[in-house]
Amino acid sequence: KIQKTFKKSDEAEGTLTTVLQENLSGVRVVRAFGREDHEIRRFEEVNRNHKEITYKLIEILAIFWSLSDFLTLLQNGIVLVVGAGMVIRGELHIGTLAAFITYVSMLLWPVKQLGRLLSEFGKTTVAIDRIEEILHEEIEVDTPDEIEPEIHGSIEFDNVSFGYDEHQKVLKNVSFALPLGSTLGILGSTGSGKSTLVHLLQRLYDYEGSIKVDGHELKNIRRSWIRRKIGLVLQEPHLYAKTVKENIGITKRGYKEKEIYDAAKAASIHSNILTFKEGYDTIIGEKGVSLSGGQKQRIAIARTIIDEEKKILIFDDSLSAVDTETDMRIRNALKDRSKDITTLIISHRIATLAEADNIIVLDEGRIVQMGTHEELIREEGLYKRIWDLQQMVV
Repeated sequence: KIQKTFKKSDEAEGTLTTVLQENLSGVRVVRAFGREDHEIRRFEEVNRNHKEITYKLIEILAIFWSLSDFLTLLQNGIVLVVGAGMVIRGELHIGTLAAFITYVSMLLWPVKQLGRLLSEFGKTTVAIDRIEEILHEEIEVDTPDEIEPEIHGSIEFDNVSFGYDEHQKVLKNVSFALPLGSTLGILGSTGSGKSTLVHLLQRLYDYEGSIKVDGHELKNIRRSWIRRKIGLVLQEPHLYAKTVKENIGITKRGYKEKEIYDAAKAASIHSNILTFKEGYDTIIGEKGVSLSGGQKQRIAIARTIIDEEKKILIFDDSLSAVDTETDMRIRNALKDRSKDITTLIISHRIATLAEADNIIVLDEGRIVQMGTHEELIREEGLYKRIWDLQQMVV
């Protein structure tokens, strides 16, 4: 029973911590939507549940420890009463009784502590069970026969399908070719499989069909090797509580300051950094809390392009928080800087994709359209509908 209560207490504490963390990190969203009262009630409900379970646990432990102390006192009492009677009858010396009581106390103390340890064991067992769930997850293992070929950047998807479970495919029979140094734009609605496609390219998941990089089947290339050659910029990049300079240079050992500045200029963030209190030595806080969304994205872009070892660059909606003019400056700078680098750009903004050498449109995991911007805006379909809507907004 005590082990089940410990498990409930651990789960309630986890829920309480999650709610608290969500509200602290999303405080702006909560205030923006006027959800303060709702979130306060939600926290109070979760906290009340945690308190009730904790009180129940304390009650069980109090009964257990009190009973243990009572039995210890009872045993000492019995020894004292029986021993006193024997002393009165002359059957036992009082010194012998005192020594015997001392020995009994010494014997009962570890037995009493064993009971306390058993209660702690129940708590430990619950913690171990939760940790083992993680430890028993399959780990990625590079096999000896996997190769580390020279990576230049040509990519070919041939009839690729993938699903996070067996019953529902996220990607269905996807095929396209991306020559060395070219740019592929990827457009699609939420849940159409855009991000999943680039995750497969990093060998984060196994897939059906064939993905080749420079003619080599991706499944045969060592995971750590291909990931060293791919630069990924996410919509919500993770930044460290370090200086701006350290965040940009973190992907390259022994970087030079000029390389930091050049990468920042290409990402159109250099002039912003110079306005910071300590310039490139400004500490940006955990997860870049002191920066705007656009500034975080541009620092992440600079961090990616500073490493010349990257032969494939992936921008997963990573220009969504910048204005159109800045977006254009970044793309032009990247084009000049990365002529021999293959680039994949995922975006909901067609203006960002317009200059790509080829564009694919995904819908429910399938490629429904493919071509250049000029070809697709003349063709009836999802791409033209989105283009027309965005032009009306402009």
